[in-house]
Amino acid sequence: MKWYMDLGNQGDIVLSTRVRLARNLVDYPFPSRLDAKEKEQVSSIIKDALSDYTETPLKDIDMTALSPAGAVSLAEKHLISPEFASDTKGRSLLLSESEDISIMLCEEDHVRIQVIYPGLSPEEAFKAAEKIDSHLENKLNYAFKEKLGYLTQCPTNLGTGMRASVMLHLPALSKKGAMRGLSTTVSKLGLTLRGSYGEGNEGSG
Repeated sequence: MKWYMDLGNQGDIVLSTRVRLARNLVDYPFPSRLDAKEKEQVSSIIKDALSDYTETPLKDIDMTALSPAGAVSLAEKHLISPEFASDTKGRSLLLSESEDISIMLCEEDHVRIQVIYPGLSPEEAFKAAEKIDSHLENKLNYAFKEKLGYLTQCPTNLGTGMRASVMLHLPALSKKGAMRGLSTTVSKLGLTLRGSYGEGNEGSG
């Protein structure tokens, strides 16, 4: 069953939990400095490293072979970013059958491991992402500095390279116009309120 067809823990409010890890290879520039052929080379190295990963079978999807509608469909299901869907040259996607695990290759970073589970399940999502990350780190030379942590193209992702989030269904707060106040409150806890499609996107409840 696809993750978005299931009702998880506290599923009446928490639609999904997402954990994302951003990683880069030490021997290559960030994707923004790579051409399509170089991106294909980096993607091939990462796919080879995952070829013997048996925990969860992952299907290799060539983004250039997808129709624009197919790419947009993946973005609408939160399996890839809208930016990844709009520019597919040299990029690949590794996707599990249940679509709860997706790995974007050469998006903003060389590797973006994403796990989405239904309902409130941060620990489970992290464990699944960490297994893939550990498998890759045993085979690849990640860009890492003792002082900064994992090196990422965007400085805000430096350190663990991890983003953890939950998608909440809060229609009454949205209708009442209370989302701005809620955003201010959660920011004091070190949290950020975003729309359903991430940064720069308004929430619709």
